[in-house]
Amino acid sequence: MGDLTQKWVRLSCSESELPAFKLTARQREIADLIAQTGSVCVKELQYFTGVSVSVIDTLVKKGIAECYEKEIFRTSYRFRQVKERTPIDLTSEQNNAFEGLLETYRKGEQRTALLYGVTGSGKTSVLLKMIDAVVGSGRGVLFMVPEIALTPQMIGIFSNRYGNAIAVFHSAMSLGTRMDEYKRVKNGEAKIAIGTRSAVFAPFKDLGLIIMDEEQEHTYKSEKSPRFHAREIAKFRAAFHKGLLCLASATPSLESFSAAQSGKYALFRLDHRYGNAVLPQVTTVDMKKELLSGNTGSISRELYESIDETLQNGKQAIILLNRRGHNTYITCPSCGYVASCPNCSVSPTYHSANHRLMCHYCGYSEDESKTCPECGNENIRFLGVGTQRVEEELQTLFPSARILRMDADSTMTRDAYTKFLTAFSNGEYDIMLGTQMVAKGLDFPNVTLVGVLGADQALFSEDYRSFERSFSLLTQVVGRAGRGGSSGRAIIQSIDPNSSVISLACMQDYDAFYKEEILTRKVMTFPPYCEVCVICVQSVTRTLADDTIHEVFDRLRTAIGGEYSDVKLIVLGPSVAAMPKVNNRYRYRLTIKCKNNRRFRDLLRYATDVKLKQDVGITVDMNPETVI
Repeated sequence: MGDLTQKWVRLSCSESELPAFKLTARQREIADLIAQTGSVCVKELQYFTGVSVSVIDTLVKKGIAECYEKEIFRTSYRFRQVKERTPIDLTSEQNNAFEGLLETYRKGEQRTALLYGVTGSGKTSVLLKMIDAVVGSGRGVLFMVPEIALTPQMIGIFSNRYGNAIAVFHSAMSLGTRMDEYKRVKNGEAKIAIGTRSAVFAPFKDLGLIIMDEEQEHTYKSEKSPRFHAREIAKFRAAFHKGLLCLASATPSLESFSAAQSGKYALFRLDHRYGNAVLPQVTTVDMKKELLSGNTGSISRELYESIDETLQNGKQAIILLNRRGHNTYITCPSCGYVASCPNCSVSPTYHSANHRLMCHYCGYSEDESKTCPECGNENIRFLGVGTQRVEEELQTLFPSARILRMDADSTMTRDAYTKFLTAFSNGEYDIMLGTQMVAKGLDFPNVTLVGVLGADQALFSEDYRSFERSFSLLTQVVGRAGRGGSSGRAIIQSIDPNSSVISLACMQDYDAFYKEEILTRKVMTFPPYCEVCVICVQSVTRTLADDTIHEVFDRLRTAIGGEYSDVKLIVLGPSVAAMPKVNNRYRYRLTIKCKNNRRFRDLLRYATDVKLKQDVGITVDMNPETVI
């Protein structure tokens, strides 16, 4: 029997470009629906909307959408009935956290709690016991994870314990399957829902407990309209249902930890790893010295030796490189030409799998060429390292090793996460190489080595969260090692191994990092000492975008000097966005440090009430995860 495929449709332009197209009301409705879902099966789109295929074909002809074949798997999330649950044995530290959470839930004086525990401390066991207590009282439970990659492992844990009482939600599911799961939750058949960001809207009639695992992750924030943060929706739902929101993480967001420190949230800590497991030994490698010694590869000598020893011992390794593709920078040494996307202010990435240069922002691609388009030189250099190139390097260094690459390119098909992670857990692979999807929440007892390549690549971003994001990623991936009976080791490769962020991540010392970073946030007036609002104007015409953002700024300045003089703000800009052009649209922004109350929202409504010309678009994003 051959592979089963379905015809799916997705946008081929950015959502912000839609207003520029002349569409009928029906065409615009369908385009907006495709934008909201990300991608959708054509048959389901026709079934749920009653639209004919000609409408979809028209969107494709106008360059708004594109159709593609998607492989589907003949599986569904249906589980056996579990008659008896295995008792959970907690350590004294875990039990103290559980009792504290349960008391907070029953008293109802605080609706949000933070469970902070080092990697491998057994937070999941504490949370499962809380779920037992809440489900036992007849109330619903929502368990949220930040990545689809974490869903399969959680489904395995929950299905073994709760059987068919669970429902699953994530973006890789079809609309029909998601609707079925919504119905199971709504009619009470499923008491527990597991899913990613969209699961926060699961229609529980009586929701007792919401758990946000890895609560600091940026994927909980929607970057498309409506721009919501699942944490804020969860807070509202916990208060509405008189339940408890439990935020769980080894590296909480600074905003959440600050709220816990001040008493706004209840705080419970797990400072030790579960059982006999200890934190891994961490070593940093200076890649500048490696280069000077003649090693031009991506794998340092120390990491090579450690991988070799790990494989000989029959153990597994995880290698993190948070950059997909093969090469990230293409240049000509003769004339200085640098390849760039014609639609965006970014260099395309070379992908060896299809021998094409691809832009990860707009989807533009072109064939690989060894000839410089500027001077005709045939010595084009492919520089920068992505997961595809490291995969080739590892295969050359360890020809007998079974290597699994996990990134956005290798996990495009439905259930790819489940298939790959299950295979790695079963020992079918020796090395798992991947982007940040392999860095957090996963538990593989046979993994004794973690290697991090390009550890400092995110430290030089202009975004104020860059240090926090880097510390979290490093701490999380280091914590994947030594979670079983064997001791673990982590090797972090960096061109700046003395960075305080890297040093503190090596020590898994979140408290010290928090004390250092919170002082910077206070001095610079960034969250949690304010909230950040970003107004972004986009247009295919640079002058129109520039003029519009200045008009918004002028209205803002006039209002502050008059009717809204009581509103205190710090305004940065107007300025060109960090990514000046995306998909042929020029971008300008205003960044406002503020307090998000009714007066500020009224001011914001007034400032952005400008008459838009031609294809100009305005977006307002409160507390964005990245400021680009």
